[in-house]
Amino acid sequence: MSQDNSTVRHANSAVPRPRTWLWASLLAVALAGAAAGAYVLTSEPPPTASPTPTETITVTAPPPTPSISPSPRDDGTDFYNAIPSAVGAYVLVATAPNTEFETARAYDSYVLTYSDGQHEIQLAAGQWRTEAAATDAFNAMSGPETWPGSDVDLSATVCPSPPDPDTKSMWRNQTVIFRVDAPDGGAAEFFCRMPM
Repeated sequence: MSQDNSTVRHANSAVPRPRTWLWASLLAVALAGAAAGAYVLTSEPPPTASPTPTETITVTAPPPTPSISPSPRDDGTDFYNAIPSAVGAYVLVATAPNTEFETARAYDSYVLTYSDGQHEIQLAAGQWRTEAAATDAFNAMSGPETWPGSDVDLSATVCPSPPDPDTKSMWRNQTVIFRVDAPDGGAAEFFCRMPM
């Protein structure tokens, strides 16, 4: 029995043909999306403008300077000559022997009076022959309330917190001992400005 060609054509036309163009389009879209996602993930964010830095201006008052002239001083020992004639606003106006430090075995010692024209500060200064002797003398003369004390860092740029009342300071620098008596206050500032 022969089969009609039209029937065969009709049967073949009922079989769905592969839609190659559709799959190709979907694949192209997927690849484009993946490429765009990869670009977004790996690309750096656009550069943003750095904020303009704010300038900080610190205004500090000039250090105090003497308003009076120091008294003339005679040339003396190396230690005496090293003691400054001016400390901040204070200038040296008188020098006397330091019997207290001599009793404590200092071989070179003085009591120096400084003035700013209104107030006076006395500086007891003495030098011992060895650091051990200066340490022993310092420990004998000072107490736990002594400011700033024997452990002060003389090379520090920040001054220790001042005592209350601010009338006395005492420190040792190797073989030298200094003690400040400031009845009207200012012992801490005198210590902080003293270059020895």
